[in-house]
Amino acid sequence: MKFIDMHDLDVLPGLLTVWRPAPAGPHSTPWIPDPRPASYLQEAHIREACITDPGPRPPSWLATVFELPGELNAGALERALLGWIDRHESLRSRLLPHGGPGAGPRGGRVSRATLRAGTVAMLRTVVGDFPSGDELSHRIEALFDQETDPLTWPSFVFATVGHTDTESTTLYVGFDHSNVDGYSIFLIAHEIRELYAAALRGRPAELAEVGSFLDFAGSERAGAALVHSEHEAVAGWRDFVATNGGELPGFPAPPGTPASGTGAVGDVTGQGLGHGHAGAQAQAGGCEWLLDAQGAQAFQDACVRKGGNFFSGALACLAIVAHGNTGQQRFRAIAPFHTRTDPQWAQSVGWYVGLAPVGFAVRGTDAFREVMAEAGLALKRAKPLATVPLPRITELLGMPLEPRFMVSYMDIRRTPGAEQWGEWRAFALRSRRIHPHEVFLWIMRSRRGVYLSFRYPDTEGIRTAVPRHIEQTGWLMEQIANEGSEDCRGKESTTC
Repeated sequence: MKFIDMHDLDVLPGLLTVWRPAPAGPHSTPWIPDPRPASYLQEAHIREACITDPGPRPPSWLATVFELPGELNAGALERALLGWIDRHESLRSRLLPHGGPGAGPRGGRVSRATLRAGTVAMLRTVVGDFPSGDELSHRIEALFDQETDPLTWPSFVFATVGHTDTESTTLYVGFDHSNVDGYSIFLIAHEIRELYAAALRGRPAELAEVGSFLDFAGSERAGAALVHSEHEAVAGWRDFVATNGGELPGFPAPPGTPASGTGAVGDVTGQGLGHGHAGAQAQAGGCEWLLDAQGAQAFQDACVRKGGNFFSGALACLAIVAHGNTGQQRFRAIAPFHTRTDPQWAQSVGWYVGLAPVGFAVRGTDAFREVMAEAGLALKRAKPLATVPLPRITELLGMPLEPRFMVSYMDIRRTPGAEQWGEWRAFALRSRRIHPHEVFLWIMRSRRGVYLSFRYPDTEGIRTAVPRHIEQTGWLMEQIANEGSEDCRGKESTTC
């Protein structure tokens, strides 16, 4: 399953129907006050949404799209969607700042209220037939923009598009980021298709029980409350920032690149930019295949033989290219790590992500093996730091920490349904982004191979530097996979 921007999706025309969850039953106030807190990331996200800059809030959604077989059985799909909402308690829970959406920006904590399982209904609205895929794409993107507001419930929405020519239906599911992380998005197609099949056949769905993200958020809060200013995670972040001139690192752009993607940014809370920030910049993005399945396995084998693994090898390649382009003797980035540390969270929908700083040496005399070893040690040091939520780190440091250059790695080959994603025409989607500094790279290993999804500020210099960096990294990974060289230095210097 590829992780792409909406405009890169080949949208098939057809009849659009929107499916909206709503509280059900005769009770006027079905919401039950829930003492379980928001996670740190959720609270930061909600507080950011309370910024009262003019104009609509910028979109912050993640989505998935996949096909359902045959002519749609609307009743069976409704039962499947409601069963899925019952399965994941976080989808039946809402978060509001104390005092409601109009509460003072950034001030105060958030409160939670939750609906019981079985108390959600589904409202259907037929929008109309769209003979143009482009027009339909814009309509669905607008739907996600408008109906995934983090300060409302539901902050997620479903849409179906019926195709008379192929007798199939495409299901779109969009969420505000506060509901899901990237891995949650990859779980959805398998679960909803299984629930739909079960509803069609009148049998129980073959899905294991999952834990509630609401319980996870409570345990995360309890653990983070024990972290103090001299905790190893806080010390690790403090040292990382200090060695980078008092700020988080930007993308390693070549000398002379116009100043975008570098420089300090953020606000006093460390929760990110408001959409009215004077430096707002539309971002561009894309998705490039680096290795096919055979090449990915060869690359991993080469890394293992040299004492590393796939992620440390990929980071080493990024670092070697950065050194060749900039001369920098240290590679620095922020990396996400999952926090699904208990089996009950493995297939739970929620925002199970921690961030940690990654920094290691890369010198002109180092062989690939040596750079990869440094990268591996950096990842080992970083992983424990990711267990403390970044907003908690910013509280204890008393300074803004906003990621500007992030490198993510995810192996999705064994995710439920991965074998069928191609058959289901399944994709993961992200909203457009306005930000003057962020360069985010997502390295994804699927059954087809390895691709790199990316976005960056669409400005002069950066729009050339980032794709070139990705191309050179892919070339280097190919050389290591194909030849297993001890010292691959870079595309334009030493050959392998």
